[in-house]
Amino acid sequence: MSPEPITADRIYRRLKQDILDGILRPGAPLVVQALADHYGVSISPVRDSAHQLVGEQLLASNLGGGFVVPLVTADTLRDLYTWHGYLVRHALKARAPSQGDLEPVEVLQRHGPLHPRELRDAANSLFSFIGSRPKNAVHARAIMMAGDRLAIARLHEPLVFDNVQDELLAIWNLTRSGSDGAIREAIWAYHRRRIRRASTVGHRILSNVSSLNSPKRHRIPET
Repeated sequence: MSPEPITADRIYRRLKQDILDGILRPGAPLVVQALADHYGVSISPVRDSAHQLVGEQLLASNLGGGFVVPLVTADTLRDLYTWHGYLVRHALKARAPSQGDLEPVEVLQRHGPLHPRELRDAANSLFSFIGSRPKNAVHARAIMMAGDRLAIARLHEPLVFDNVQDELLAIWNLTRSGSDGAIREAIWAYHRRRIRRASTVGHRILSNVSSLNSPKRHRIPET
């Protein structure tokens, strides 16, 4: 019997969020039964959600059974930063949305440092907004999926770069009032900087994932 749609969607969203937040560490093996016990549901919605996330490349099938959160290597990060940058810059070729369509990334204007998760979410919102310009659902989804795969890297970027908030705010301000040429150059500079430091970001991910987890969140058993 198929799992209830509400339960399946809830488990999918929660499992995905635990991956994006680094609760489930890169390289961590996941067992369906352990996940089901942790979430308090049957195996079916967990298994279905995991397979869906394999399709999104946020999980991989483990040869020994179960699933694993893919490891993040410097080469993978370079490829993802390059691909994400290409997708976002390509979206600029489309007509800019009207002012009424703008959704301000207000958190970037807050005084004081932002939490890494706030910066990650602001980056996702900003680039997704730019990606909506072509009015092409496939293009927009490709940007969203690339952003999801970069989520763990974006959590660690503040440990490598000291002005992530300023970078994003500058791109946002250009998006609202600048020329497409200036926006394109700012987006390329943003991605180029990360491509060059991909190995450093990757090292931070491997050594610091657990430090970003809230003490109120419980780890999911890995065996």
